[in-house]
Amino acid sequence: MPAKHPIDIEFHGLPPSAWIETDIRRRAAKLDTFCRNILSCRVTVDRPHHHHQSGNRFQLRIAVTVRGGEVSVSHDSNLHAPAQDRGEREWAKGLEVEGMRKDLQLVIREAFDVAKRRLQDHVKRQRGDVKRNRRRPLRSRKNAVQESR
Repeated sequence: MPAKHPIDIEFHGLPPSAWIETDIRRRAAKLDTFCRNILSCRVTVDRPHHHHQSGNRFQLRIAVTVRGGEVSVSHDSNLHAPAQDRGEREWAKGLEVEGMRKDLQLVIREAFDVAKRRLQDHVKRQRGDVKRNRRRPLRSRKNAVQESR
């Protein structure tokens, strides 16, 4: 499903990859189903540190320009969650290329999930569907005692 808006993808600290671009373009095109007012989508895939002792850490930044503003998401890979979810041997594979791919796919999925929720919130605010918290003015203790009489 092609996107109705331009998608700009940049890579920093790692070479461009066809599978990364394909996954990002597919997920960015799907954002159209949650918000019809998307003007553009800019995605930056970054590997800020090249220290392999701590594994490949990735950062994904998504900036979706919509009518009335911009929705931004910045999402990092979390090395602690994979260690808890997988066994020690499987977690050590995170340093390999296939492990890197799985980790980056997870970062991409989670970042686009956050972008989807933020776009849905933006649409609700634009429509006025967000409930406003109507607080009653606080009464002083003296006034409360007098009103009860």
